[in-house]
Amino acid sequence: MMSADIPLLLFAKAPIAGKVKTRLMTNCSAEQAAEIAKRLMQASIQRACEFWPGEVYLSAWLDLDHHFFNHMLQRYPIRMTQQCEGDLGEKMRHALTTFGYPAAVMGCDAPHTKGTTLQQAYRLLQQGESVIGPSDDGGYYFLGLCQMADSLFIDKPWGSEHVLEKTLASAEDAGLELIQLSTLNDVDEWQDLLDTSAQLPSLQEYLYAQNLI
Repeated sequence: MMSADIPLLLFAKAPIAGKVKTRLMTNCSAEQAAEIAKRLMQASIQRACEFWPGEVYLSAWLDLDHHFFNHMLQRYPIRMTQQCEGDLGEKMRHALTTFGYPAAVMGCDAPHTKGTTLQQAYRLLQQGESVIGPSDDGGYYFLGLCQMADSLFIDKPWGSEHVLEKTLASAEDAGLELIQLSTLNDVDEWQDLLDTSAQLPSLQEYLYAQNLI
């Protein structure tokens, strides 16, 4: 059995207009995109705190003193850590290595992840099994490792539909089995947002109030 307390690091950008959820801005303003980002982050934090048995950390980027982050720290039993410089791969590699293994990283684009999926991932990590949560767009929304595997984070086409495929290939080359969790649609594009909003009442209410749906 592994450590009883396995940390989950939620990757989050400060909700600064024009800096977050920019791919949504073809259908809404920069300010609306930032507000949508807040609601996705809060829902992700709430879900993680409810279902992840270990410590939950907010791994933040851009502005660690942003009032939204401070509000989340007051409202939920989470702690904050800072992302390093570099691309997404380097940020994830650094975060996991800093906390030690086993540990898990997850984006704030999948607040509709089932609680049972988070609990399953935790149990597998406890048993010494590494896990990955595939997303419909060819990436992944969750990664939990029981050992260092730097090759998973190097020379990957972040943001493309080939991330999962190349990550699994790197894992195989390294002799590391990644057990796959349930596949889901994380929120990157506008249609993703509409598809997910029905499962997130606060988000749906905001979209209706802003005449965005």
